[in-house]
Amino acid sequence: MSLSQNEMGRAFEYGIANSLTKQLRASIIKSTQVKIAEQCFHSCPENEQKNILIASSKAIAFLIEHDSRLSNSDFSLTMQSDQRGKLGDVRDVIIHNNVLNLDIGISAKNRHWAVKHSRLSKHINFGKDWFGISCSDIYFNQITPIFEDLNFRKRMGEEWKEIPDKKGRYYMPILKAFHSEMATLFQSQPRDVANGLLKYLLGKYDFYKVIKENSEVSLYSFNIGGSLNWGNKLPLPSRIIDISQKPSSETTLVITFDHGWQISFRIHNASTFVEPSLKFDINIVGLPGMISKNEIKYR
Repeated sequence: MSLSQNEMGRAFEYGIANSLTKQLRASIIKSTQVKIAEQCFHSCPENEQKNILIASSKAIAFLIEHDSRLSNSDFSLTMQSDQRGKLGDVRDVIIHNNVLNLDIGISAKNRHWAVKHSRLSKHINFGKDWFGISCSDIYFNQITPIFEDLNFRKRMGEEWKEIPDKKGRYYMPILKAFHSEMATLFQSQPRDVANGLLKYLLGKYDFYKVIKENSEVSLYSFNIGGSLNWGNKLPLPSRIIDISQKPSSETTLVITFDHGWQISFRIHNASTFVEPSLKFDINIVGLPGMISKNEIKYR
């Protein structure tokens, strides 16, 4: 049985942690997260385990060479649970420098750029939750009947595959309401919405993003606060330039900000049985031109 994207991501997190323990001689703090990641790694075919270890080793060697905070000799590692992401921390692996008493965070991903998987429902005030500005009654009046219909289908025990034209009946109306509300909220407080939305998606802390592809591993410095030793300091956006539907997808919106930031929001269900909520797959599709990145071939 092939592993899911989530399981492959955890396997890569284990590879990163494994390389850190070897190259920094760091001790890893045992946890449920470590155990799960290790199990996912050992569930991979042997050739994929080899690829993960090589890609991880090259990525960590680059970071050690370019961030002087990784040159001391006393480190400990923590692998974070998904719950930390909901609390504003998107880092998967935390390296604690015990000499300097500071953390260096890594977000490790296997072949994807997803940053969040946020939900919408009649009870979720996404504006308030994401950037501190409440959604309007107009928005809730639009979405509530749709989600109540889904709740009825849930009580009936229906599966999503049984619903004809679920895109037209549920996905697209909810996405349209979200689109309209985002535009309204931005018009009311442009800087707070643009700035706050990126902070919500990227988290509270600077971090290095390491992405493993089929033949190369890429490193990006999300140095927004200026705390990382490798990478240009990145500007947060101050305005939204455009909110539009992705031409090739009826269920995806793309929000374009100033400074080169661009984020896609694809709405979908995330379960077999109907639920009274829908989920976003949120990806970074555009970055500031000044972002520091490095691509390393590993096979």
